[in-house]
Amino acid sequence: MSEREKFPSWSVLQQTDMSLQEPDSLVARGLSALLERKRSELVLNSQDGRYRQARSVFDRQVCNIRKKGWTEEEREALFFAFKSLGRMAAEKYGKAYFPLAWFYNSGWRILPSGQDAADEAGFSLLNDLGQTERYEQLAFEWCVRNRHAEDPELWFDLAACYLRGIAVEPDVEQSMHWLRKSAEHGHELAQNQLGRMYETGRGSARDDAQAAYWYGRAAEQGNAWALAELGSMHMKGRGVEQDYEQAVNRFCKAAERGNVAAQCFLAWLYRDGRGVAPSYEKSAFWFRKAAEQGDELAQYFLGGLCEEHPELGLGEELAVFWYRKAAEQGHAGSQKQLGKMYRDGRGVVRDDAQAAYWFRKSALQGNDWGQYYLGMMYCDGRGVGRDEELALYWLHKAAEQGLELAREQVAQLRGGVQARADEAAAPEVQQAELFVAPQARVRRFPVAGRVRANTRKRSADEARLRHTHSGRCGAQFRRSATRKMRRTRSGRGNGL
Repeated sequence: MSEREKFPSWSVLQQTDMSLQEPDSLVARGLSALLERKRSELVLNSQDGRYRQARSVFDRQVCNIRKKGWTEEEREALFFAFKSLGRMAAEKYGKAYFPLAWFYNSGWRILPSGQDAADEAGFSLLNDLGQTERYEQLAFEWCVRNRHAEDPELWFDLAACYLRGIAVEPDVEQSMHWLRKSAEHGHELAQNQLGRMYETGRGSARDDAQAAYWYGRAAEQGNAWALAELGSMHMKGRGVEQDYEQAVNRFCKAAERGNVAAQCFLAWLYRDGRGVAPSYEKSAFWFRKAAEQGDELAQYFLGGLCEEHPELGLGEELAVFWYRKAAEQGHAGSQKQLGKMYRDGRGVVRDDAQAAYWFRKSALQGNDWGQYYLGMMYCDGRGVGRDEELALYWLHKAAEQGLELAREQVAQLRGGVQARADEAAAPEVQQAELFVAPQARVRRFPVAGRVRANTRKRSADEARLRHTHSGRCGAQFRRSATRKMRRTRSGRGNGL
């Protein structure tokens, strides 16, 4: 026997080695269980890491669901997150259910579309109703089962389920309960959403001070939407003292993080010189940042700066470019402006037919100036056949919205039509007066009534507008650009 074999430990090692060769032995089973546990921990840690990476992309981009100018890099990151969450959901990793349900419900707006992209990841199309309902149900059930865990992110997801009615009847009180719990434990998206709830009075009495407080908590963590909302409250003096310098400070931080609303507000403040020295150059810079992300309002304002301020050196061609971008998204003001550029041949070759086309697009949305310009095109026979009845129709629509110039044109048109009608009817009137008593007079019907009675068949769009849009006004287009921007930007939060 060697000296090594005399040690007691050697005997133990020999016995252990022999036991390991017997799979049913106690030692072998214990070691196998230990290894399996270690393997499970490694898998779990790997899932946690993959989930955090995917969730980070989800949290960062879900706030921008209304964003339209997604870069290829951003789309790839989102699609990668979608695929990762899908794999984890297949492995029954519960936290993946909620963001995956969102992707199936809303992600189709931004992720690559088409069967090829979906098949590549092994999933059906993103707007598949069956998949949406399946993962929404799994998400809600998992959140409810684990609601007692100290997990602010889970509470935030549960609050979203109750707020949006995901696999459960909407319950704002329950949503506020879990949202507050999550916010109090430092979850920035919950803090931002709670601020929004207080600002809008949803789930509680409206409280601007509380809204500003929770926006501030989220802003301290660098949340771009909270910074933008807090800047808006400083600008309006809601919940905090009105302070344009503070508003600029908040908007700057949010704008640098890519927040579209903050970029637009900052551009507006630079344009009007509120809280900062006026600068059309900086205004154009920030409008362009937002415009490049696909925001039609920013595209409209940027087009205006290009058109109205030649000192910027941007030119009317660029104005046409940005007006067209917004017009193609349905922005009525941009459609009207693009029509004017075509009509006048500014920044583009003059084309009356194109001018009439864009004026019609704007008019059909109720834009008063679009209606006026379209009426004048019919009146002058530019880009369309000359038609006094259609001219009167569109000018009257604009006049109904309070456009004084349209009222004047309506009066002139009616006067001209009445004069021609009187002239044509004069011989008949004289002949009739020979056979009537002196006190009798020929009845003169109002011109408007005659026009309606004799109206020819209109185009499909105009006929539909006459019957379905009667009584609707374009009040939103009569408001100043500033008020439109404020209304458009208000309340855009983190997408719950």
